[in-house]
Amino acid sequence: MAEEKTEQPASERSGEEIQFRPITRVERRNLWMHEYGEQDFALQMWVNLVEKHDLEIEMMLQIKGLLVFGVLVSTQRYSQFYIDLNEELHRESDPNTANVLREYYSALVPPQDQPEIGPEGLPVVFRVLHLRDVTIVNGGHKVKVPYWRGKIGEVDGFVIGASAGD
Repeated sequence: MAEEKTEQPASERSGEEIQFRPITRVERRNLWMHEYGEQDFALQMWVNLVEKHDLEIEMMLQIKGLLVFGVLVSTQRYSQFYIDLNEELHRESDPNTANVLREYYSALVPPQDQPEIGPEGLPVVFRVLHLRDVTIVNGGHKVKVPYWRGKIGEVDGFVIGASAGD
């Protein structure tokens, strides 16, 4: 009877670990170009304005067949809503949970002095946007939520000034 041999990867044969290698500047630039190339530049501009100047802009987003109506707000306003909500819900009964949630939502807020160019030497790309007073429409059904967070890269289209028209 013949013995079956399975080939082991070189790292297992020699007992060595695969070494961590940070990505190179060229690899980082290529990743950024891929991500930035898939972004809607105009939507990036509106999110940037809202974040930098704490503006509120009414808009409609189209995302994979859903219509999402709301007011575009800064990450600071979105985070503050959830910080206040969790303080009210958890501070007395579970202060540890309130502290963890406060830290989480506080960490989402970009620094006030965030430069236009990131540490890699490439422009900063916003990955998410935040809406308040949101109405989500799908097949004639409407769902209302106080705040919503979504990926900018998933937005198929948008309209400035559109409302759900209760």
